Amino acid sequence: MSLTKPFLRFFAPLIVVIASGCGGATERRIEPVFDAIAPQETVTLSGTEPFWSGVIEGGVLTWTTPEDLDGTRAELSRFAGNGGIGWSGELGGERIDIAVGPGPCSDGMSDREYPFNAAVRLGDMSLTGCAYTDASPFSGPEIP
Repeated sequence: MSLTKPFLRFFAPLIVVIASGCGGATERRIEPVFDAIAPQETVTLSGTEPFWSGVIEGGVLTWTTPEDLDGTRAELSRFAGNGGIGWSGELGGERIDIAVGPGPCSDGMSDREYPFNAAVRLGDMSLTGCAYTDASPFSGPEIP
């Protein structure tokens, strides 16, 4: 499975830390685990072209698209890396991996600015978008 650049950007520090533990490295630098999103926070994800959104709450993802406005639910496993938070599971018979990391993000369609970037791998499809939480909301106008 090939990973997209957003996945690598978020999890490259974790890969470096793991790799530095191999081969008898004498000096190890331990990066702190990303903690800007607490496990109990609700995470809202959204992306355009194609349009998609997700809400992760209590380890359960509700994934919606224009073709599935009611959403499909999936249980996810959460893990914290050095550059962000990740979740993985199965959605509609396909593997889903979600990475959320810090950085200003724009959806390109509104005047909103989001505090987190999102990358999603669903089956063979790679998606990018933005994310926010209740504790770290977006700024800008509400969309009805």
